[in-house]
Amino acid sequence: MLKTKLTIRRIYMLKTKLTYMVLGAVIVSFGYFIGNPMNSDLNAQLPMESANANYTFETIDVPGVDFLALTASSDFEDYAGYTKSADGEKEVAFTLIDGVFTTYDFPGAQNTYFYALGNDGRAAGYYEDSEGLHHGVILEDGELRQYDFPNAVQTEIYGISDATGVLTGNWIDAAGVQRGFTGDTILEFPGATATFADFVNSDGNLFASYIDADGLFQEYAYSSDGRYVAFDLENAENLEFFYVHGVNDALVRIARGKVFGDVTRTYLGTFTDGLRELKVPDSVSTEGYNINQDGSVVGFYETPDGRRHGFIAKPIKVVSQPVFQIGGFNYTYESIDVPGVDFLSLTASSDFEDYAGYTKSADGGKMVAFTLIDGVFKTYDFPGSQNTYFYALGNDGRAAGHYEDSEGHHRGIILQDGELRPYDFPGSVETEIWGISDATGNLTGNWTDASGVRRGFTGDIIVEYPGAAETYADFINALGGMFGSYVDDEGTYTPYLRAPDGRYVSFTPPTQETYEFFFVHGFTDTKISVSRGKVVDEVTRTYVGTFLGGLHELKVPGSVRTEGYNINQDASVVGHYDSLDGRRHGFIARLGTEEVSTAFSNAYTIKLSKGLNMLSVPLAPWTPMTAKSLVALTGATTIITLDAATQRFIAWTPSAPDDGFPIEGGHGYIVNVPQTRNFAFVGAPWMDQMEESAPAAPAVSTELSQEAWAFVVSGHLAGKPAFDGYRVSIRNLRTNSTITASVQGDYFAAATADLNRRSVIRVGDVVELRVISPNGNVESQTLTFKVTPEHLANAVLSVRLDNIGQPTQNLLLQNYPNPFNPETWIPYQLSEDSLVSVSIYDTTGQLIRILSLGYQSAGFYNSRERAAYWDGRNAVGEPVASGLYFYTLTTGDFTATRKMLIRK
Repeated sequence: MLKTKLTIRRIYMLKTKLTYMVLGAVIVSFGYFIGNPMNSDLNAQLPMESANANYTFETIDVPGVDFLALTASSDFEDYAGYTKSADGEKEVAFTLIDGVFTTYDFPGAQNTYFYALGNDGRAAGYYEDSEGLHHGVILEDGELRQYDFPNAVQTEIYGISDATGVLTGNWIDAAGVQRGFTGDTILEFPGATATFADFVNSDGNLFASYIDADGLFQEYAYSSDGRYVAFDLENAENLEFFYVHGVNDALVRIARGKVFGDVTRTYLGTFTDGLRELKVPDSVSTEGYNINQDGSVVGFYETPDGRRHGFIAKPIKVVSQPVFQIGGFNYTYESIDVPGVDFLSLTASSDFEDYAGYTKSADGGKMVAFTLIDGVFKTYDFPGSQNTYFYALGNDGRAAGHYEDSEGHHRGIILQDGELRPYDFPGSVETEIWGISDATGNLTGNWTDASGVRRGFTGDIIVEYPGAAETYADFINALGGMFGSYVDDEGTYTPYLRAPDGRYVSFTPPTQETYEFFFVHGFTDTKISVSRGKVVDEVTRTYVGTFLGGLHELKVPGSVRTEGYNINQDASVVGHYDSLDGRRHGFIARLGTEEVSTAFSNAYTIKLSKGLNMLSVPLAPWTPMTAKSLVALTGATTIITLDAATQRFIAWTPSAPDDGFPIEGGHGYIVNVPQTRNFAFVGAPWMDQMEESAPAAPAVSTELSQEAWAFVVSGHLAGKPAFDGYRVSIRNLRTNSTITASVQGDYFAAATADLNRRSVIRVGDVVELRVISPNGNVESQTLTFKVTPEHLANAVLSVRLDNIGQPTQNLLLQNYPNPFNPETWIPYQLSEDSLVSVSIYDTTGQLIRILSLGYQSAGFYNSRERAAYWDGRNAVGEPVASGLYFYTLTTGDFTATRKMLIRK
């Protein structure tokens, strides 16, 4: 081996720097799609846009070297490539490490080239032997050694993986077939006449080129799980060659291409944005070979004088990694339910965890749209429609979808400022809206013309995949990229990407099975997508992932089927799932670590019988559960538990203003369900609670039509601005048992139960309600309600108590105590403000005393603090004798008299 060395103390002393105005930042996205518009003119380049505006260019030269073909670099700005030998007769490899320029000439070689440089200092490429055959060569510890891929007659090395150390390149067998390799894996694109491989990134993904059966260059991706994804180059017939040389972990790649009759040009970019030409200003040609993690590009360019120079192009705005990276698709799951709603098809969400979708109408006869914003559930039914659906929800509160008219046609619909309005795409007979862009406000969806052809739309742009029989469009992201699906002439569903510049790229579905349908519903700015697909004779399934890295099925544990409709920027997925009992629940799946996902993905299926059930929650959910969320998940009408501190039963019903008490492991809860329930709890085993209490017990039910062992009386009060400190007292007139409940806001719920499951109430019982103020004053009429079979079926008697503190009539009530000695209180109520007095008479009619109470406001005067007080003395302060007395209430034009007894 012949090796020369030249030490450069300041490599940049021969370096020029050209800075251009920033017209837009480089977009580095976790994309994986390629589609490059070609100009049909043979002399035209590939993409017409330039990437120069986003880069500064630095020339890399070595004194005395006029031909520096720089083809590789490390992350530490060390370089490798090839140059002319000292006599100019051949090409020799070089490294430029820490400013030290060293050349390498493999013994007996016609030429030697380096095309790869690892962070560990290894360089690799190939040499040309005396017969013109290429053999791999590796520089390690300062020495060159030959490397031939097994069974190869020719080998070329183009990449060294810093993550794994494996080599990547091309090899040719004895039959002359060219294939790629990475490590010991052979790469051969199906049906290709030649396959090229250059570099594999740390995720195990490779981007390269192949030559198809027509002799045309095309791009492909090879995923870490061994799948090939093809990306057709438009106008590929104009290309003499096209090679993809490198890709960083952000999946920005660098490529070289040459149109017939033109010079070689360099292109870089993401798959969504397309490739843009990168050209060193004033150069004759620019050839980029390597892209680093920071987006910088390394290669060489030629000047008009015929010299070749190295360069590094550095992005003005450096984005070193994707906006959002994940190590795996590990999720935790949270059910989203609305108490009293057994069918919640959640299909859309905003970035603020508000939701929209469709549910069944109150009578179950049709579908109606809904929103669930700030916890408020509201339904919408377009007038005259058979069904109404929402499939989109913007951060501005707008919802959109479609309704089905009387003839079964679908018409777009938008909810704005609380009002529904129709929207039909121009020229359509049917319109369905699937997305709202938060960036532009544009609607995205499908429309069908009079001839029955279905196309997509976004804003006023028609979306139609070339040659497709049907095109579906769902969602467009902030960068203008759109995912969707199309149907070909054979009825096959295929996912596609529409790039911001209008290019279309298609992908292979996750399996080779026949899909009844396959829809891509959404994706993040980093191109993680959520899709729904249905293989013939199977249930609908949800897939999340990337089309390059692979799609993974996402399923709520214990569900019959899971349908994801929306994916947020943090890769959380929103949709709905069906439980074993036929109910439909919303869900949000949040990305987490593998450890957390595994721990919280246990499912425990439980069956609740119709009526009252005692249960203990068997698993700790990822999101702490409350009385409200347990009622919603179980489909219960109420929940009751025993408060450990007071040893009293407390209850929660769906009309409560809050989420109620927390649900804990090892605690028993009474729930009442109107129908048999069969569903799964999802979560992790309880920890501290389970160590101190018994495991979750199986549900036990008692269904009695005429009596119940647990019951709740709940309702709302009206008539006062606030009810702080108020209580409601409920008495069963048959059993004389009394329960009380504090008022929260204007809501109360009083519970009774017998844990031995003995009856506490039966049909026909009459319960008496009284509202009591903080000072003990009764603030309502005494109201009675009769228990019906419907009340027992729900285990809840719901009431509304109006006019609290506002009597409907004037009334004088019986004094207390009675008989008395020496004092008593005389209660009364006023229906309006008035002057009030109480006069006391003996049995002869003689006036004994007048209690002048003054001008009083309307209200109840029942408690000792508010009722009229008589100390048993006459007008001069003398105690009166035992016997019967009469007292008269006088207020305005109202008077009433009752009798009382003094007993000494």
